[in-house]
Amino acid sequence: MDSGEQGQARRQLETLGRIASIAGQDLALDPLLQRVVDALAAEFDWEFVACAVVDHARGEFVCRALHSRLRSDVGIGYRRALGSGVVGECAATGRSFDIEDTRGHPNFVDTLDGTRSELCVPVLHDGRVLAVLNAESLRVGAFRGQLTLFQTVASLVAGVIHAAGLLEQLQLANRQLQDAYRTLENTSRTDALTGIANRRRFDYWLAEAGDAAQRSGRPMAVLLVDVDHFKDYNDSYGHPAGDACLRRIARCLADVVEGSPLRLARYGGEEFAAIASGVDRDGMLATAEWLRSAVEALDIGHGGSASGRVSISIGVAGGVPGEDGPERLTEAADAALYRAKRNGRNRVESAPPG
Repeated sequence: MDSGEQGQARRQLETLGRIASIAGQDLALDPLLQRVVDALAAEFDWEFVACAVVDHARGEFVCRALHSRLRSDVGIGYRRALGSGVVGECAATGRSFDIEDTRGHPNFVDTLDGTRSELCVPVLHDGRVLAVLNAESLRVGAFRGQLTLFQTVASLVAGVIHAAGLLEQLQLANRQLQDAYRTLENTSRTDALTGIANRRRFDYWLAEAGDAAQRSGRPMAVLLVDVDHFKDYNDSYGHPAGDACLRRIARCLADVVEGSPLRLARYGGEEFAAIASGVDRDGMLATAEWLRSAVEALDIGHGGSASGRVSISIGVAGGVPGEDGPERLTEAADAALYRAKRNGRNRVESAPPG
């Protein structure tokens, strides 16, 4: 071996050492692949080096890392069908390609507008093609004598790419699981009929607001809403119409409280509830009257009501919870609600201050 060959061999060994070091740094796939192609481009002054990962499920390969000094049709995310072009053929067959002159090659696709030589090596793990290392040049024979090096690099990174791919799949599955959990959690706290919060969410808000009020000494307020003569409405118009009525009322109440400190929930049946921190009884009374008048303005016909339309009654209570907790406020609001119903309905009543 002459001095030139010895120098080239030493350089290739040094390159392989650097690639091995890069492969051991972490399991984040895209940064890993980018460091590999950057190292190859720097070591050999190649104009174009890329790594395409094989998407077997879609029958495609997709570019995940790229180093190019030339204008190219290829970019990160570029994808093509397996079997298309030299890279696609390498990905589909697991064969290496060392093309010294691309002119006349039957499956060549020029993405550099003048590619003359191309080197493609599959990254294999247990006989399965995971990725393709690809180098291209405008010069004929640019990669002469480098095929073995490229194949060795592919072998070095194969296990790491496999592990990184498994990690990506695990992370994706974890994200999907978290999304599913959030959806389930949101569903478990959302009323299916009206789309607003349900009783479970309200109970959580009540405890949260009670703790905050007791710590700060600032008041909180609760209001309870009941749709007047709703059983008669259901009996007269049918349950589908009753459900539609509740949905309209829920949307109306939600529109009124939007942007305010109030948090609205369906309390059960034809009842709704709202809670607010830092709001006293008088402030909640004003809001309750807005809610009552907004529902009245919907002008939903109701033959069983004295007014001829659907209306609501509201009970309000407010203050700083004592040792017996915020549930006493809910009980006080409930008593005020029944007072409103006894006093003629379609009205707001409040619990005594305290």
